[in-house]
Amino acid sequence: MEAIFNALLSFLLLYKYFGLFIVSFLAALVLPLPSSSLLAASGAFAAQGYFSITTVLLVAFVGNILGDATGYFLARFYGVPLLRNIGFEKILASSLYAKLTGYMEQFSYSLIFFSRFLTGIGPLLNILSGVAKVRYKIFFSISIFGEVAYVFLYGLVGYFLGSEWENNLSFLFEATVVIIILGVTIALVQYGVFKRMKKLSNN
Repeated sequence: MEAIFNALLSFLLLYKYFGLFIVSFLAALVLPLPSSSLLAASGAFAAQGYFSITTVLLVAFVGNILGDATGYFLARFYGVPLLRNIGFEKILASSLYAKLTGYMEQFSYSLIFFSRFLTGIGPLLNILSGVAKVRYKIFFSISIFGEVAYVFLYGLVGYFLGSEWENNLSFLFEATVVIIILGVTIALVQYGVFKRMKKLSNN
């Protein structure tokens, strides 16, 4: 992973904002790239005068949103037909699939928001949202809100750490862990409330 990150740093310094956009887009779409660390590095370079922090935040946001949207729309329009064509009809007709799509619809707010902070999970949630046909307004409103929070968190952390950003990567890891715990906690609370309301409605 360190070798990949060093290669991405070289790519960033060579292609600047275009490089940041490409990495942000691909990480949001499908590839497990260390985009969070690269965004922090971009913020640090902005603090040193190599970039503009405003442009860094804007480029990263646009790249992430376009990556999210591409994954969502590809899955929404081509996901189910593709699964059928490769022989997954039984899965699509199963109760497990019905539960999954129902869960995505009920808890899409917290799932989509907190997955924006997790490079490996975000693209999967985009695909699941598309396959489950989560409504456009819900997906994009929460995705935009989540990406703004994500970009500002990592971009500004790198900016304020400045030249010391590389010695404080543990902070980014700790922040991610806190976000994961918070997201799981909220999802569990939502699930408990949903089950209780469903139980009360059946009585």
